Amino acid sequence: MIIVFDADIFEEKVQDYDEVVALGEAENILAVSNPAFELFLLPQFGNAYGEDIKPNEERIIKNEKDGNQTCIYKLLLARTGVNPKKNSAIGELARNVDIAIVQEKKINEDIHNCKGKVACNIGAIIESIKRDQSIVLE
Repeated sequence: MIIVFDADIFEEKVQDYDEVVALGEAENILAVSNPAFELFLLPQFGNAYGEDIKPNEERIIKNEKDGNQTCIYKLLLARTGVNPKKNSAIGELARNVDIAIVQEKKINEDIHNCKGKVACNIGAIIESIKRDQSIVLE
C-alpha cells in the first residue's frame, strides 16, 4: 500500500516521526511531502522549482498562513487559478508528471531527513512505479 502524508503534521503533533516512518515502511511505501502536497503539484510546471520553490523555500517550510492560505498554496494557485483542494481540474496536472519527476530531484527526496526542510518523494515513487511497469510490459 502507498500511504501519502505531509511530514509537517508529525513535526507539530507527533514526537516520534522517525518511529512512524520506520513502522510505516515495514509493509508500505511512504509518499511524503513537507510541508504540503502542493509541493508535488507545483513542480509540474517546468520552471516552478527555480521561479517559485527555491526563492521561497524559507517561507514554504514555515508553512505559516497569510490570511487562510499558506505560501505553497498561493504559489500553486497563482500558476493554476484553481483551488487544488476543491477543484478536480487540478488532476489535469497529471499530464505533466514527468516534468514534476525531473524537478523534484532538485528538492530533498529523503523522507528520513526532512525535518525543517522542503521535501517530497512522491515523484520518485511514481518514477519507480513507471519503471517497474515498463519492465513488466517488455
